[in-house]
Amino acid sequence: MYLIFFDEAKNDPDYPHYHLAAIGIKEENFASIEQRVNELSSQAFGTAQLSAATEFHAAEIYHRKKNFKEWTDVGRRISLIGEFIDILSLGEVELIDIQINCANLHAEQSPEDIAFMFMVERTSSLMRSKSALGMLIGDRESDRHADRFGQSLSRYRIEGTDFAFGKQITNMVDSVHFTQSHLSRFLQLADVYVWLCQYRNRHRGSKEDRHRAVLELLQREHVDLFPSKYKTWPK
Repeated sequence: MYLIFFDEAKNDPDYPHYHLAAIGIKEENFASIEQRVNELSSQAFGTAQLSAATEFHAAEIYHRKKNFKEWTDVGRRISLIGEFIDILSLGEVELIDIQINCANLHAEQSPEDIAFMFMVERTSSLMRSKSALGMLIGDRESDRHADRFGQSLSRYRIEGTDFAFGKQITNMVDSVHFTQSHLSRFLQLADVYVWLCQYRNRHRGSKEDRHRAVLELLQREHVDLFPSKYKTWPK
């Protein structure tokens, strides 16, 4: 059994791509991965207790906001992002990366809904390859959001996914479950991963020092953020 924690990078009118990404963790690895993130919390905040005051968001780390407002040392903040990259590079963490190229969509198409559909397809395929079952867990930001995705997954499991070459969803169980991100270290890890997906795409080739500092973290020899499953659409 795997739990798959997913998050989105919010739409930005100055950036024409929508990212949805997920991390998948097998039940036997829950404790060790959670402990790694808890250790970062203890180092950063002096406690591993889950609360809004000990929540990690990559954008807030990078831009020195909220819990990191007092972290004036940019090197310290980038080093913390590097620690998360090390966790994401572990073989026990499966990665799923969905990128929707919004400029190529029709007016009536929703990047959020299409990205979720592809994530369900790719997650089910990954679980099938491992002869395992998976359950989706997302960040509860609104009841409307949760209801829409829950109903979509239910329909996909019964009817298959949309489009001419829709897939049968065979290895996903139950509904989409949601909780607030400050109550889950795994959702915080998924937040860092989706932020890195958009950051790498957005700043690839940049010569700006702070951009290069993060991009160089991704180029270290031991780092491997190549996803187990991915989809970029439309081309």
